[in-house]
Amino acid sequence: MKRGVVAFLLGGTAGLGVAAAHGSPWVTRTIARATSAVRPVHPTPRRTAVPAMASIAVPIVSVSIAPVSMVPPPGMSASLEPEPSPVDDEEVKPDEPAPPPGPELLALYKEVWVYARPTFRSRKIGYLRAGSVVSRDEKAAGFGGCERGFYRVAPAGYVCAGAAASLQPEGAVAALAKRRPDRAQGLPYPYVMSRFPTPPLYLKLPSAAEQRSVEGELTKHLSQASRQKGAVTVTTSPVPPELADGKVVPSLTPNRLGPGALYAGRAFPKSGFALLGAFEHEGRTFGLNTDLQLVPLDRVRAITPSTFRGVELRDAGLPLVFVRSKSARFYQRDPATSAMREVGPVSYREGVELTGKSERIDRSTYLEARDGRYLLQSAGLVRLDPPKELPQFAAEGKKWIDVSILKQTLVAWEGARPVYATLVSTGADGLGDPLETHSTVRGAFLVHTKHVTATMDNDQDDDRFDLRDVPYVQYFHEGYALHAAYWHDDFGRPRSHGCINLHPTDAAWLFAWTTPEVPEGFHGAMTLKNGTVVYIHP
Repeated sequence: MKRGVVAFLLGGTAGLGVAAAHGSPWVTRTIARATSAVRPVHPTPRRTAVPAMASIAVPIVSVSIAPVSMVPPPGMSASLEPEPSPVDDEEVKPDEPAPPPGPELLALYKEVWVYARPTFRSRKIGYLRAGSVVSRDEKAAGFGGCERGFYRVAPAGYVCAGAAASLQPEGAVAALAKRRPDRAQGLPYPYVMSRFPTPPLYLKLPSAAEQRSVEGELTKHLSQASRQKGAVTVTTSPVPPELADGKVVPSLTPNRLGPGALYAGRAFPKSGFALLGAFEHEGRTFGLNTDLQLVPLDRVRAITPSTFRGVELRDAGLPLVFVRSKSARFYQRDPATSAMREVGPVSYREGVELTGKSERIDRSTYLEARDGRYLLQSAGLVRLDPPKELPQFAAEGKKWIDVSILKQTLVAWEGARPVYATLVSTGADGLGDPLETHSTVRGAFLVHTKHVTATMDNDQDDDRFDLRDVPYVQYFHEGYALHAAYWHDDFGRPRSHGCINLHPTDAAWLFAWTTPEVPEGFHGAMTLKNGTVVYIHP
């Protein structure tokens, strides 16, 4: 998806991601909203600059179309990466050993920047998320505008100690946000989507009276909740001291919550949340999301991804087909008659590696699979063949990603060797103009900014959504990114507002494979020049 709101600030500019409605302004807000008992959860949207590493000139051989020229909307720049620093615009070279185990630093805000050098004038190389604990040096390496000093952290970079980062890894944020994303999974947290009427986002565990004051239809709702399909079943924990006795959750932004704060408004109908934990309270189960808001789980449904996933291509490589028919069958040749006979069904969207050979029998063509079975050639097969000519950037060992809009496929390459293939969902309007329609930009770009998860939302009345913790986001041009989609399972069909949607399992694999790498303990990373090439064509 594209042109929406990634609630993540890149040095004062927002990384834009999921789709807002066509024709609407690009919108942004910080991940941790200013919350209080009287302010709504969705403040008025504002325009913001989009940062300039977007289009990177990468020479291409045998490209059938010219890259689409992307001009940002009025008032917006064309970059999405942090601006080069006047002090340090080089890639970070970890020429010093990481701090040894010992003292630690705790991130207290939703984004805590890691700098290349111990000064605010240095380039940002990544960020920590609230609750993340990393090793640090015993003493500050410098001050560079930071009153308490910059500390070198593992595996690289420097963090300013102060309101956003504590030298003592303890307290309410450490206790409530200690669960880290599991990057080995397609969904790094448990995920839920809101039902209607949508859940309130509480800032403390509410009393029964407070729940009735916020949820006017509560009695009727609770009588119906037990009959809902897709109910959330979670393992609950005892209420921690940090939430006991009506304590308000700690704020993950500089905007502190007042002692009487109760809730931050209600979620949109299309809202998704990642959960850090769940607690029983007043006869209901409340889930704690990554913004440290409490969501009644009887007002949401659980997200369970399908079993679909792409194919890791080992020595065989291409050709390969994805089966887009739900009635396809495997065949084998009958040794007695040489006729083809059915030997079993093919799973919907299954990837089948081929030998490249085919048989013509009774006016039908059968494609030979590498395991000796055959598939009937039909319109329900999406075929990927080795390219006749490789682009220049397919140098020996260099990683690059090939995306076909017409086929709705993605192939990851290491030089001339394909290593992974899958189905994706690109822009819903196909080969249209990305400036005027929900289409995916075409051309060659570099991945420059990666987030383990990022929030994407939109306040426009005709297309409202609030999808938090979208997994494995990789920006390569303005508001365009590769990312997992947990709100749909339509991979293989155009679906997004411009971004390239992947099944969560595929997105996790790709995220771990591409550069820049996001170190363990970090939640995001950026690079000025060493990202993986993304080549998008018809």
